Amino acid sequence: MDDTLMNTLRFALPCKLTSWFILAILLAVTAVTAEPTILHRGSANELRSLDPQYVIGNTAGALMYDLFEGLVTVNERGILVPGAAESWEISEDGLKYVFRLREGLRWSDGEPLTAEDFAYSFRRIVDPKNALRGAGTIFPINNAVAISRGEKPATELGVRTIDPLTLEFTLEFAAPFFLDMLAGFPQAAVPRHVIEKHGSQWTKPGTMIVSGAYTMVEWIPNTHYKLVKNPYYRMVDQVQIDEVYYHPVVDKESAVKRFRAGELDIVLDVPPNRLEWAQENMADQLKVSSAPGIRYLIVNTNQPYLQDIRVRKALSISINREIITSKILRDGSIPVTNLVPAAVSVYGPNPTPYADQPYEQRIAEAKKLLKEAGYGRDNPLEIRVSFLPQENFRRVVVALQAMWRSIGVDADLQTVGKQGRNKMHLSGDFDLSIFTYYAPFSDPTAFLLLLEPNSFRNYSNYNNPRFAAMLDKTSNFTDETKRMAFIKETEQFALSEHPVIPLFIPGRTFLVSTRTKGWYDHTEPHMARHLSVAD
Repeated sequence: MDDTLMNTLRFALPCKLTSWFILAILLAVTAVTAEPTILHRGSANELRSLDPQYVIGNTAGALMYDLFEGLVTVNERGILVPGAAESWEISEDGLKYVFRLREGLRWSDGEPLTAEDFAYSFRRIVDPKNALRGAGTIFPINNAVAISRGEKPATELGVRTIDPLTLEFTLEFAAPFFLDMLAGFPQAAVPRHVIEKHGSQWTKPGTMIVSGAYTMVEWIPNTHYKLVKNPYYRMVDQVQIDEVYYHPVVDKESAVKRFRAGELDIVLDVPPNRLEWAQENMADQLKVSSAPGIRYLIVNTNQPYLQDIRVRKALSISINREIITSKILRDGSIPVTNLVPAAVSVYGPNPTPYADQPYEQRIAEAKKLLKEAGYGRDNPLEIRVSFLPQENFRRVVVALQAMWRSIGVDADLQTVGKQGRNKMHLSGDFDLSIFTYYAPFSDPTAFLLLLEPNSFRNYSNYNNPRFAAMLDKTSNFTDETKRMAFIKETEQFALSEHPVIPLFIPGRTFLVSTRTKGWYDHTEPHMARHLSVAD
């Protein structure tokens, strides 16, 4: 504000009002001219959908958590805290949860967000006519499984509204992980009033209505998603970043170059060939996260030559996981032979019987198993191994190919894109496929559900009634120590049949610019509302 205007204001107003009026004008001018604070995040690929109950994949996580908030959420350190619900009560038998929503909750269009919105969303997610991928995440709720199979109508799901701010769940079995499950973005409410009006087009920018800290205003395919602060978010006064851009960058080398050029503030997954360089030259910007996940080989047990347990076991025990993680990847990945990772702290280690066998001994046993199954020099086992066209996957499968060659197995390596891989898994037209899975809730059963007959993620087509019965029984324990012990027994039984081949717990590496504040190396997600930027 120039001196002429200042002097005019002083003489035009009574002395008592002058200072307050000038302050108000200054604040108004500042508000108009202030530049928005902006965060640029790199993501791995374009999303097929922005519907939180449909979208899957690691790329979806941070973006979806910025747009939607569930009954419970996590704070900046990854600790479970109240979200849309301010409080809840759990019955003594663990079969009934009653949530009290916060007063004044609103959608990003200003419409009230009520308990009925959540009830509608849970019925929608499990209704088979919607074919939503997140249905398996709410199976503990009463009748959820029967509804997903088409045996009962969605109206019989164990969820009801007591009043506009009170929501009640009835479970089929006690699920100690239920609160963790509700923190996932697939369990957030979706806007019924928008979906019923726009159908599948409800997620388009300008139409999409959300409940989270940010709302979508622009989506330019293969360029960026633009999010802006949601003025109706319950904690909008604590959100420090005004705009968030998500940039899909498939090529990780390009992502690192854009980060170094200052175009990106956050990059997910440093490419293996750049990791050592980053450790030496960008140590203050290299971050490691401990998300509970597993990288493993899906074994198509429907393939005739993979129906033999001896063949599947030979493929698994002949892998030198330590070489892959320490010599080939060198990114903090941890070799494992079991399916549940150590990041699920309540579980602890549960290595398979062959985990401590000398590698030479395992190679000899693998050759013997293949010979018993009818394979040898004159009749080698030929298999296909599918993987995403990314360097970290390529390095692993090339190592697997060499290790299997030593036991007389010819592995044909085949690249496939994400969409093609999804179709391949559903059609069953594959032998082995390398896959990464991050659990939607922090409980060991989240990983064992990969082998549950009704799970859409059971790409192995594993179907053993004994395992299914054991998995069901894991919900009958009230003593947590006994429950964990039985879950370990259940896992060992399944892995003795080798329907999947665990490889390692993947290291989650990020590059985070020094201007990005509030980043904690914890279990993800790293929500933008927990961050700030300082130039």
